[in-house]
Amino acid sequence: MVSTALGALIALVAMMLNERVKWQREQVSSRRKQCHEVYASFLSALTEAHERMRDSPAAEVREVFREANCYPLRYQLAIVAGQEVVDGGEAVFQTIRDIRDLLAGGARIESAQYKELRRRFGAELRELQRRMRDELGVAPVQLAGGS
Repeated sequence: MVSTALGALIALVAMMLNERVKWQREQVSSRRKQCHEVYASFLSALTEAHERMRDSPAAEVREVFREANCYPLRYQLAIVAGQEVVDGGEAVFQTIRDIRDLLAGGARIESAQYKELRRRFGAELRELQRRMRDELGVAPVQLAGGS
């Protein structure tokens, strides 16, 4: 009788530990998926904002930027990402806002100021992608685009 009760207790504890490990794995997987979605959306929004602003008249640049949803995705990033990714996101976000302000002020994409900001944007975007990949545990790659 005691051995039966002890066996049942051991089985119960083993089952509870197994469920806990399974739950933890699911939590990690769910968080990783959420981060992946937010990261991809943020990168896409930044790129879309940049490309659309380049093709817009100065009077429409601010509206184009708003429509790209960079602000809401920036806030989502701040909630789900680690500090390294948040810092990288803030750097590239500030640069895309500088580009927005420059183009909204009437500067042309041929200007030296724009070309410097575009170079900085590309470098910061690549660095942000590297940080995101690192946080997600994805193997590093050489990101050469966006310059």
